[in-house]
Amino acid sequence: MEKPYSEIIGLPVIVDGLGRAGRITDILIDTSDGRVAAFYLNNSRTKIVAPIDIIFFGQAVIISDFEDIIDAEELIKAKETIERDIWVIQSRVETQKKEYLGKIYDYYIDTSFYGLTKIVVYKSFLGLLKSPERIIPAKDIVKIKKDLVVVKNEWAKETVKQKEEEALKSFYPDMAS
Repeated sequence: MEKPYSEIIGLPVIVDGLGRAGRITDILIDTSDGRVAAFYLNNSRTKIVAPIDIIFFGQAVIISDFEDIIDAEELIKAKETIERDIWVIQSRVETQKKEYLGKIYDYYIDTSFYGLTKIVVYKSFLGLLKSPERIIPAKDIVKIKKDLVVVKNEWAKETVKQKEEEALKSFYPDMAS
């Protein structure tokens, strides 16, 4: 099941049979493979839950023991990802030809394998106006760098417009010229 970042943030973390342990406050994505390295708890950049320790992910995140909440330095994958200091949310998005597409305002995680599945990108003007959002599948991400996500050139404005026109022509054959 896919779940957007915006709905994951704030989910309660519950220790099975014992009660609430906190809330998810951020997600650490390993940019080398697009998988979740850890979930941060309680506005702390030190306490995390690793995906492997989650026994249920739904309206709450259920773990089996309070010991599943660890210091970020204890989990090698999380430690290496933290050292790279690369965050997906609010990153600029450009094509390989350096055409600016906008910023990432949300993204989706598959809660069965904890991998990034798609990003939601749009341009915002003065925080009031926004361009139509683009939902870009993770398979089209070429590289994730500090403050920048590079996607395939097929997401360039001209290419997307051409694809939309082709789709429209195939739907309305009389429009073909």
